[in-house]
Amino acid sequence: MKRRVSKLIALALAVTTTAVFAGCGSTASTEVKDETPATEATAEAEDTAADTASEPIEISYATFMVGTHASAAAETEVIEAFNKQYEGKIKVVVEELPTDDAFVEKMEVLASSKSLPDVLIGKNGIRELAIANGQAVDLKPYLDEDAEWMKYVGEGAMNYNMTDDGKVYSISNQRQNVGYFYNKEMFEAAGIEPAKTWDEFMTNCQTLKDAGFTPLALMTGENAWTTNLWLAAMVGTANADGNKFMNTSYPDTYNTPEFIDALGKIQVMLKDYTTADAIGAIYSNAANNFEQGQVAMIANGPWMCPDFSDETKSVAGFADKVGVALYPNDGLISQFEVGYILCTADKSEAEQQAALEFLKFKTGAYAQGVFLEKAGVLPLTDNVEITDEYKAANPLIAKTIELAGQAKYTFGTLDNNAYAAVIEEFAKWYPSLAYDEITAEDLASYLSAANDASK
Repeated sequence: MKRRVSKLIALALAVTTTAVFAGCGSTASTEVKDETPATEATAEAEDTAADTASEPIEISYATFMVGTHASAAAETEVIEAFNKQYEGKIKVVVEELPTDDAFVEKMEVLASSKSLPDVLIGKNGIRELAIANGQAVDLKPYLDEDAEWMKYVGEGAMNYNMTDDGKVYSISNQRQNVGYFYNKEMFEAAGIEPAKTWDEFMTNCQTLKDAGFTPLALMTGENAWTTNLWLAAMVGTANADGNKFMNTSYPDTYNTPEFIDALGKIQVMLKDYTTADAIGAIYSNAANNFEQGQVAMIANGPWMCPDFSDETKSVAGFADKVGVALYPNDGLISQFEVGYILCTADKSEAEQQAALEFLKFKTGAYAQGVFLEKAGVLPLTDNVEITDEYKAANPLIAKTIELAGQAKYTFGTLDNNAYAAVIEEFAKWYPSLAYDEITAEDLASYLSAANDASK
């Protein structure tokens, strides 16, 4: 599916944004088929760097994967490995921003003055701002000329971020397969199994509540991530029309029967089946509620799995209590991230080449392997092999991979498929929906209005 990036360019610097989820760490080993330990510097890049500077060429990079972020260890390892390999030639200078929100807000400001870093993740409308201000570079020619890089990026990730006119302004470094996690002990105590239909799911929620358990870890703050994964799954598995909707970038309207019906279920879930702090909660609140054994289910991806064995985040022995399942009606979120953008259109040839080398490294075989091992992130292609050893050490991730082959419906997230302004409406209106101040139809109309204004 081509991402209709070109429709967003007209937004220019008016785009506002929301935050997304965090990743986690892992320790098992992986193997890269036909492995190159890291993306090697091209002779041209090394010669250019050596000829034009006595000091290494510095390229700027901004990241939110720092501090307590669960992908911080993987991020640090990749950057340090690059700087070591290119020592004396290229040096990545990192700007660390403590949260997703801080990252997006800072990048919006920098985009308005055409001063975005050389390399950064283009999520939540940042890519579109970089295209609009002329900083973003079309990566398609570089992919075409570098077969080794393309081998690990793959056609799927490239095409996912391709514009209608055949340009590629961003490259992912992960494939996302997202179901939901559940507390097996709570399910057993309540006498239930993962639901096969949405009616059964709602019944399971009531059964869990009757048994003294809080069913769901929901949130309405930030981008309403864990809540909107359920919403996407309800729409994406409703029928052929709903599935098409959740596989469409920037749909025409949210006033559809499938979307309104799903919002009605979310309203019930927020009112009756979640924690007292869900209204206004951010991701960390929802994750903590599940990892501390306070709720029975959370919608999230495999990057969360390493948290379950981390006793600084989860109760002791929690990993053994967690199962993973497809959404009702055999649904699974399956997509690529927006990924990394190259913002060097106005830089010298040497600087452009240096930044390109880092982007290749960050999205290549070595980095994908590190993020799999330390952050539970699935690689883009099968050329970065997930070994039997890794699967044995990470059974929930292995199960998620297995479930991907069983899904009847696959679809994307609202974060990837909707305008940033639409995502902002959820945090604004979900509390009103939960308190019966608006209806599902009202919220669908508000989303549609924000959608129309963003075109």
